[in-house]
Parts: sequence; structure tokens; C-alpha cells
Amino acid sequence: MEFILCNKCGISPAKRQLLITSCSHVTCEQCLAQRADFCPVCKNPTKTLKLDKNLPKNVKRMFANPSVLAAEAQKRLVRIMAFQKEQQAIQMKIEVKKEAGRKDQISKLEQKTQEIASHLQKIEAFHENTTKKIKKIESENEKLEKLIKKTEEELAAVQTNENYDDFFLRDTPTCSSPSADSNTDQEDMFDFDLLGLKSRADALDDQLSSSQGSSRQGSLF
Repeated sequence: MEFILCNKCGISPAKRQLLITSCSHVTCEQCLAQRADFCPVCKNPTKTLKLDKNLPKNVKRMFANPSVLAAEAQKRLVRIMAFQKEQQAIQMKIEVKKEAGRKDQISKLEQKTQEIASHLQKIEAFHENTTKKIKKIESENEKLEKLIKKTEEELAAVQTNENYDDFFLRDTPTCSSPSADSNTDQEDMFDFDLLGLKSRADALDDQLSSSQGSSRQGSLF
């Protein structure tokens, strides 16, 4: 460090101990002795370090050969660039792997979506068929209800006719039960019923005639 001299008095380090200040000035102990906390060059508050073998590395670089520093810096730069390139390659592999995983997940999701869509179509078809069956059953139920209603009306009409016949046949004399040897058919029974109706009609006419005769006898005219 032959180029290093005291920035105040110009003395060399071979003759006197030199120090470096925090404001980047070099001074000797004698110049600094006047005011130890202030730089003798710029007069600002400062701190100092002795220029010896115990000097920190970052400060020693300030006094190193620039060509040596450039070579070291170049080596460090190469190492830094290689490190960053390797990290970028690793990061790229990770991203490619993640992308492959995402594509696989997307493919599985698409397949699952297709399965769900197919299942939904089956459900819709089942719902449509069920709806048709329900409508068919409802239509058949309506027909059945109409048939039941019609049957009930017919039964009611038949019951009314039976009551009407009972009214006219209430006092009709009945014939004795035919013996096992007799072969009386339905026509004879029908004729017998007609005779009974005629007898009741004649009796009713006689009653009306007698009532009219008695009423005439009691009247003045």
C-alpha cells in the first residue's frame, strides 16, 4: 500500500501508524490526536480503524489491487450466474411438474363432469318416463272413476225400478210353490201376475164407483 499516505500531513505508513476513518479518509495518529472524534481532513465526527493485519476484509478490499478484485469479482459473478441458472432450471422443472399435475386434475374433472352429465341425462329420462307413467295411471284412474260412477248410476236406476215393481206387486197373490213334478214355465207366471194386476184394477174401479154413488145420495142434486 505504497500509495497510502496521511491525507493531512502526507506521511507514509512506514514512518507512522495510519488510520482510516468512517468518512473514507486516511490520517496518522499525530494528526488525529488533536481531536480524536473528528476527522482532521473533513472536520466531521468520525470513527477510525488502524491499517494493520486485523483490518476487516471489507475494508481491506479498499486497498487491494483492482485487477485482482476484478478477477475475483468475475469468478463470483460466474458462480452467481451459474447458481441462478441452476435455480431457474429447478424452478422450471417444478413448474412443468405442477402444470402436468394441473392438466391431470383438469382431465379427471372433465371426465367426472361427463359422468355427471350422463348420470343427469339418465335421471331426466327416468323422470320423463315416470311422468308419462303417472299421467297414464291418472288417465286410467279417471276412466275407472267414470266407470264406477256410471255403474253406481245404473245400480241406482235398477234399484229404483225394483222399488217401482214392488209397489205394484206388493199385494199380488203368489202361487204355491210348484212341485217337483210340475214344469210351470216363466210365461205362466207372467200371465198370473197380469191377472193379479187386473184384479186389483177392477177392485179399485168398484171402490171408486161406490164412493161416487154414496156421494150422490147425500147431495141435493
